[in-house]
Amino acid sequence: MMSVGGFTIIGIVDILFYLVDLAILSGVQFSTIIRLLIYKLPAIMVLFFPMAVLFATMLLLVRMAKDNELTILRASGVHTFRILLPLLFIILISSGISFIINEDIVPWTNNVSEKLIRKEIQKKPPPNIVENVVFKGSSNRFFYIKKVFSKEAKMENLLIFEETRYFPRLTTAKNASWNGHSWTLNNGYIQEINKDGILEFLDSFEELKIHVDQNIRTYLNRQKSAKEMDSQELKKRIDTLNKGGISTRTLKVEYYMKSSLPGACFIFGFLGIAFCLSFVRSGKDWWGVILSICFAVLSVGFYFFLLSLSRAFAKDPSFNIFGYPFYPFLGAWLPNFIYGFIASLVISYQCKYK
Repeated sequence: MMSVGGFTIIGIVDILFYLVDLAILSGVQFSTIIRLLIYKLPAIMVLFFPMAVLFATMLLLVRMAKDNELTILRASGVHTFRILLPLLFIILISSGISFIINEDIVPWTNNVSEKLIRKEIQKKPPPNIVENVVFKGSSNRFFYIKKVFSKEAKMENLLIFEETRYFPRLTTAKNASWNGHSWTLNNGYIQEINKDGILEFLDSFEELKIHVDQNIRTYLNRQKSAKEMDSQELKKRIDTLNKGGISTRTLKVEYYMKSSLPGACFIFGFLGIAFCLSFVRSGKDWWGVILSICFAVLSVGFYFFLLSLSRAFAKDPSFNIFGYPFYPFLGAWLPNFIYGFIASLVISYQCKYK
């Protein structure tokens, strides 16, 4: 907990500068700044949890080496893995705590802080009119809506494409309203074109009721961001947008990130064990301690660089590796796999031959 607290204090420095500027330059109340700072803490804690586990693990093993506990246990015939087993259990618990915070607390605090920023700082009310809404419905129907009045549940200037064998069937309406999944179109036309591209059918209507599987509010502005949703909410949002024909690649990356970041706690704990077993030989091996700390710091920096790179590639649908697509799951978990594989090899070697 001391490691988490220390890294969290470092992490809030940049946010603190921004909030203090808001308080002085924008006239935001100091109580609002304090509330924002408190709401931002859980997200910062989750981000620094892996580093805290890494250095806490190394601190424990260095202390055991300093007191010659590792040397005595090994000399007594206790297998290295048996020595590390309680530590691995504690690291696993730390990963679970990080996952719970990231899943249950962080989305709520991010949502509350976003509302607070919009209400107190940006002074932006929730949007009532949304323009140019496009989505895909069932039965290969595509919807374009010029304006949506969310509070009144009304729409203006609709265009519906329905795919047929040759040319799409077009339905237009001057205005419409909805009640759940039932839409009522008013003052519109239906057009059908034959295989030669000639208008074959044209009819007008004053009122036409249709059923739409998707909820129109799903596609309106100011939906929760990925950071404001837990895994279940985000998965439901991805499934809904997939049905609407909207790309969800970015959301999928964020979905897998919700488990990969807590999983990094366990990987970094493995990494700390690997560094200490490789470089710290005894209580007086201060060069080994220095090397372990240096490698740990460099590894943390490279990990987040690799994570940023893989996330960016995963969000790009055109990127591939040797002709194979770079899936969103890999974008979130690839650094964990690489670090976990290397750490496992080092620990296995140390347990077997040292």
